Amino acid sequence: MRVLVVGKGGREHAIAQKISESKMLQGLWVAPGNPGMTKMGLQCVNVEKTPEILAFCQTNRIDLAILGPEAAILSDLKEVLEKNNIACLAPSREAAHLEASKYFCKEILQDADLLTASFKLANSVAEGESFIKTHDFTNPIVVKADGLAAGKGVAVCKDMNSAMAAVTELSTAYGFPLLIEECLIGRELSAFALCDGEDFVILGTACDYKRITPDPFSANTGGMGAFSPCDFISHEDEAAIEDIFKKSLKSLKRKGKPFVGFLFAGLMKTDKGLYVLEFNVRLGDPETQALLPRIKSDLLDLSVKAVQGRLQKQKTEFHDYRSVHVVAVSSGYPSNTMDLGHTIQVPAKTAEDTRIYFAGVSSKNECLVNTGGRVLGVTALAKTRDEARQKAYQEIRKVQFQGLYFREDIAQ
Repeated sequence: MRVLVVGKGGREHAIAQKISESKMLQGLWVAPGNPGMTKMGLQCVNVEKTPEILAFCQTNRIDLAILGPEAAILSDLKEVLEKNNIACLAPSREAAHLEASKYFCKEILQDADLLTASFKLANSVAEGESFIKTHDFTNPIVVKADGLAAGKGVAVCKDMNSAMAAVTELSTAYGFPLLIEECLIGRELSAFALCDGEDFVILGTACDYKRITPDPFSANTGGMGAFSPCDFISHEDEAAIEDIFKKSLKSLKRKGKPFVGFLFAGLMKTDKGLYVLEFNVRLGDPETQALLPRIKSDLLDLSVKAVQGRLQKQKTEFHDYRSVHVVAVSSGYPSNTMDLGHTIQVPAKTAEDTRIYFAGVSSKNECLVNTGGRVLGVTALAKTRDEARQKAYQEIRKVQFQGLYFREDIAQ
């Protein structure tokens, strides 16, 4: 098969790398990709707009397009490709509303009778502030933007002043409505499935680190690292995860929005069970970089079965490894005053069972330079999480660029 992966971040690098292992593969491209991917041997093509991608697919006889980022999924790309008889692994825009609107997500969760945090919908600053004033702050409160916010539209607030400020800041940045939500107490994890509209296969679990520092009230980022699998869930929890995907897919189908593609459930393990925090309609970043190297199954084969509605009775096989992924970011991230444009030095060859995934990089004078917040990440595999963690940090310390920063506590 001839495959195009759409996107340019670390997630798409990991997807393309995994697809490249398939015996079914005849040709593979990433659009637009990045120079780091090219350095690692992938073919990147500088097309991003729907007409350009369509023309490339037609010229190069692409059999399957895999859409990585939410922007591509929420665009008209899937619709246009499928009208031209090019298979596309991504949910419809209607089904993708599951991520585009947290309120719609809550409606699906309630319809599916699944555990989720109680919430109120605020359509103005005054309404948000009135809800906050009824909270006693014995526990924090969560303020969320309803729409897409690149993983940054959430504020966990431990007092009234910070919650009031969050309402103003998030509404200014992302508009209304906002969700004012109870703060669940427990351990957070992510679960991933590949879906064909009715059936699904579990792709595994991971735990990520969203804050720029270990301080739980520090700035929210797109993700500073992850490990896989999640190691604090029981067999009962695994059954509950299956149930969450099963019931949610049934609810979406009942509403005439069958879901095809990667589905990511953000979960909280509490003493009352597994609660669903949110759904994302794509693989997570950086969880994907920890998740996919552990998968033994042919991801391309599963992807083809997903778009063809043939996932029933399929199972995912895994390597007997644990993985840890650590992200290196530019100085100043996640603010808008980042220190960019510096030459990146990476090892000529990575250590055994480690790999580098590139994200916010460009090429200048035949050298890689940092041009984004999350620049690259290192994944390490080992029999234990501690071993994988040690290998990941050994490898990321070999990377150099001015202002490089990474958290030191990933997977501790």
